[in-house]
Amino acid sequence: MIRTTVAGALAGLATGVFGLVIVAAAAIAIAFATRSGAHVPGVIRAEFVTVDGAPQLAFLPDWGGMALALLVWTALAALLGASAGRRAKARGDAGRPEHADG
Repeated sequence: MIRTTVAGALAGLATGVFGLVIVAAAAIAIAFATRSGAHVPGVIRAEFVTVDGAPQLAFLPDWGGMALALLVWTALAALLGASAGRRAKARGDAGRPEHADG
């Protein structure tokens, strides 16, 4: 069960980081395409601005929000891993008959 919990946490960490990268890329792309702003509350804010006529992107990440989102996502994945391990163990134990000595 420990193995499935750790595997779930590692999978949650990996998918969480990948998800945050996708969210950041999408926010930047939306801000650039619409020439306005894109805001994911508590995670990232991307704005399209012009400075002296030159287009620029303002990318303002919220590191605390990203860390909290990643922590919650990883904890949920670890809980799902623990639950899957518990179910697999119960399923395996149910198929085994009790051994009687003597």
